Amino acid sequence: APGFVGLRVRAIGLNFRDVLNVMGLYPGDPGPPGADCAGTVLELGDRVDNVRLADDIFGESPGCLSTYNTAHSALLAVKPPSWSFEEACAMPVIFVTVEEALGDLAGLKKGERVLIHAAAGGVGLVAIQYALWVGAEVYATAGAEEKHAFLRNLGVKRITSTRDGATPKPCAA
Repeated sequence: APGFVGLRVRAIGLNFRDVLNVMGLYPGDPGPPGADCAGTVLELGDRVDNVRLADDIFGESPGCLSTYNTAHSALLAVKPPSWSFEEACAMPVIFVTVEEALGDLAGLKKGERVLIHAAAGGVGLVAIQYALWVGAEVYATAGAEEKHAFLRNLGVKRITSTRDGATPKPCAA
């Protein structure tokens, strides 16, 4: 089909949506399991110019929980040679989510403050990376003290528990 490519899927990244999906707990129609993948292009549809036959790629390919899948080329990019297939498939949905939320919708800028809930989770960690990259001040929530320590090591200075509702306090110097 125009704009689509046939893939040999080499690795997939599972998201919480996939877990809810296969357990029958996702509200509404989640679509088929799998979205994040990395693989090799086997077929090219018409009007595909961002990837070539035999390219190793990564991106979003709904229903990729299979050996072969078809994906829209606009959702794929050539995999950097230094990344493994497993590393590449861990990127797409969480990075797109953060870019859409904090970049496109919120327009987060240097000096602004952002509250990131569940900051030690996949989307939370990418949100922290994005916020610090643009120069924003991060306020974070996380449950266990081990997660607080991990977030402090990433440069997050204001962290509170998701368990007790305490006000975020700056980390001791």
